[in-house]
Amino acid sequence: MAAVAQPDFPPRANLLKDIYQPLPKVSVTIDLDTFDTASAAERVVRDFAAALEKGDKNDIADLFVTDQSYWRDTIAITAHLRTFKSSHVITSVLTELNERRHINQIAIVPGTAQIITASETLKWLECFFTFKTTTPQASCAGRVMLLPEVLDGVAVRWKIWALSTWLKDFDLYPEDEGLLRTPSEPIPGVDHLSTDVLIIGGGNAGILLAARLKALSVDYLVIDENTNVGDNWSLRYDCLRFHVGKSFCETPYLQYPGSTSNGLTRDELADQVKRFTSEFDLRVLHRTTVKGTSYDIENSTWALQLFCDKADKTISCKHLVVATGAGFRGTYMPELSGVEHYAGVNIHSDSYKNAKELAEQGVRSALVIGSANTAFDVMEDCYQAGIKTTMIQRSPTYVIPMSYLLHPAGLGLYDYVPADIGDAITQAGPLPVGGPLLGLTHANLAAMEPDRYSDLAKAGFQVTNCTQSDLVAHLVDRCGGHFVDIGTGIELLATRKVAIKSGFVPVSYTTGGIELSDGSILEADAIIWCTGFKDKDVRQSITDILGDGSEAIQNKMEATWGVDTEGEIRGLWRRHANVDNFWVFSGGAAQHRWYSRVIALQIKGALQRILPEAYRDAGSAFR
Repeated sequence: MAAVAQPDFPPRANLLKDIYQPLPKVSVTIDLDTFDTASAAERVVRDFAAALEKGDKNDIADLFVTDQSYWRDTIAITAHLRTFKSSHVITSVLTELNERRHINQIAIVPGTAQIITASETLKWLECFFTFKTTTPQASCAGRVMLLPEVLDGVAVRWKIWALSTWLKDFDLYPEDEGLLRTPSEPIPGVDHLSTDVLIIGGGNAGILLAARLKALSVDYLVIDENTNVGDNWSLRYDCLRFHVGKSFCETPYLQYPGSTSNGLTRDELADQVKRFTSEFDLRVLHRTTVKGTSYDIENSTWALQLFCDKADKTISCKHLVVATGAGFRGTYMPELSGVEHYAGVNIHSDSYKNAKELAEQGVRSALVIGSANTAFDVMEDCYQAGIKTTMIQRSPTYVIPMSYLLHPAGLGLYDYVPADIGDAITQAGPLPVGGPLLGLTHANLAAMEPDRYSDLAKAGFQVTNCTQSDLVAHLVDRCGGHFVDIGTGIELLATRKVAIKSGFVPVSYTTGGIELSDGSILEADAIIWCTGFKDKDVRQSITDILGDGSEAIQNKMEATWGVDTEGEIRGLWRRHANVDNFWVFSGGAAQHRWYSRVIALQIKGALQRILPEAYRDAGSAFR
């Protein structure tokens, strides 16, 4: 049955055209030998505190760059995830919310002021600061990025380009890591269960959120369809590896063992989930799926019917979290004619285990459909097993070398600072600033080696490099579709050890293979579709996740992935406007780490009745 089209809610913006803006250019020269960064930063923070205390809109506005300034708040002041642009809008919202929150005790974090150089024309001064709010009583933190205001080529004063604020703790209900190692109550073997928070999905997102909730003394239960902890990784293909550095993927409270590799393997990922769950005695109910879901508006309670290890159960909860991997479920394989005639192995990469198994089945040749990370993993595996391999690249592929990702101005930042500081920089900041800055780093590196992939292009592979496209856009808009070059895969194609057919799409099966859109026919004993997943908008698969009755909330939910008109990722990590006590948790490793805390704090605040209403004003009715 075809999926029902859902309304585009909230409206999706074009990240590159609508959200990204040209980075500012600073013409002033800064003498780093004589410039007192600490005093300059402290002066701005002090003026910011004074302006808020005074409540003078003119003083507040004068602290910000007039047009190209941004403020992103993560539940500290807006009780929501919001990004605001321009000094006028920022001033209006800050003034209004300060009257409700009573921001106080703003203080710079000593030793954090520094000048950052992104290019010859872009340098900024930044620092971290802390502050309190009275309503609710909370401890918060922030970061400012400052540009020099230039008059006749001379720096007059520093103004706020980007402001980030985030909630750290509710003062009356602080996180207590000591609770993590206290024994958890066993899951009772009864037909009806009750908990404050039900988390559907026991992968990295669900497990990390469970730990955050336990540290906040919130009752929770995780349910998962798999048999064992870590099966979200263990059941994937054998040669799976992360195409990103280990420091970027660290889990809160418990780091990966020092012996693990920088490009984490499938087994290392699975072992960490098992170790994490065991270390903190997290409550997970395995072999469990949802048969039906309903919400009692009067009592603000969810009721679910479960199928647990071949037995029926029911459960009630106050908050419901879907952590099944929105954007990473529901395999996509195009429906082509003639599939019944194809006599070979025809599988999606989700069902692929290893090339050795295929070889033992008599497979001597394989077509790998796709050209992103998974396709390269599978292609290399097939080649190493002695299988004649051809990659079919349907369209140009954004390729970024691993060395670019590991650059200190990029995600390699995590090799130099603790994960919480790295997250405050990469996750808490406004995307209209952070996205273009990361893109600038990658583009500058690519410009230094324009011929890096010339041999690959000569072999027929269509490369989009970092001067032509953007990593964040692929992650946010497509949930992937790119390739992080970590070594030998490129070489296999460039040296023609693996064949490449590029620019055409499969249109039908033949008895021995597939026909492409150019009329050519490629024959092979196996076809492996590395074509990703189809439910980037979780609404399309919510009935499969929540069972009968979920249709009642399907049209009320917000779409997931892509960005809204502020540059906020849609539908994730925050309260939905029209569905109470409901959360969607997905993303990559750093997002799991950072937003597990963001969601947990919101839930804790709601349960204690101290979480303010989400601020949805300032011309954004859908929030």
